[in-house]
Amino acid sequence: MNMKISSLALATLCLSGNALAQVTVAVPDTIEVLVANGETPNLEGSLFDAHKSLVLPDGENQILFRYKPYFSQGNDRIIVESQAVLAKFDASETELEFQLPEYRNEKQARQKLDKEQWRLLDDKGATVKLKQDLLLKDGMQVGRNYKQEVLEYNRRGGVASVYEPTSQAMRNAAPGQAKQGDTTPEEMLHFWYQKADQATKERFKQFVLESK
Repeated sequence: MNMKISSLALATLCLSGNALAQVTVAVPDTIEVLVANGETPNLEGSLFDAHKSLVLPDGENQILFRYKPYFSQGNDRIIVESQAVLAKFDASETELEFQLPEYRNEKQARQKLDKEQWRLLDDKGATVKLKQDLLLKDGMQVGRNYKQEVLEYNRRGGVASVYEPTSQAMRNAAPGQAKQGDTTPEEMLHFWYQKADQATKERFKQFVLESK
């Protein structure tokens, strides 16, 4: 079977399945989504909306965000920023919302912000299972390349990592053989298969049997 044709067919199946089903995350104005599935997120909503919407495909997703509660001090608004939180979760055909800790004042927020738990709730109010980690960096925090940091985190295989399609080839290739950005059709097959929902996987299995 032609591997390039197969990888294209699986990608098409995945995209066609995701076009019909999706996950919508309600993002409050105290949450800054930095990266979603390796890309700069495109949130839906106007500038002054209390909540915006982040639309994700069904299945496994990974987001990087910061929690930024704010407090009034006279005519000023004081913002306290958390560390960058990387989270991986699996959801399908649902609407999700953040459940976040609340603080009385700026002092309490600075003391507890990175120590307390947050949750994602589905449209039934149930807690979504997820894995999370802090994306830490020493030194200057201004001008961080979050997309690159997430990419490197996934290659290292952290607790909240997702499959990164170039990493396996780089690990298995002889020294000097693999270059950053190399992606084989077989790797893409694995990548898209893992991203697909169960119905798409079954359709692809049937496609493989019929192609023999």
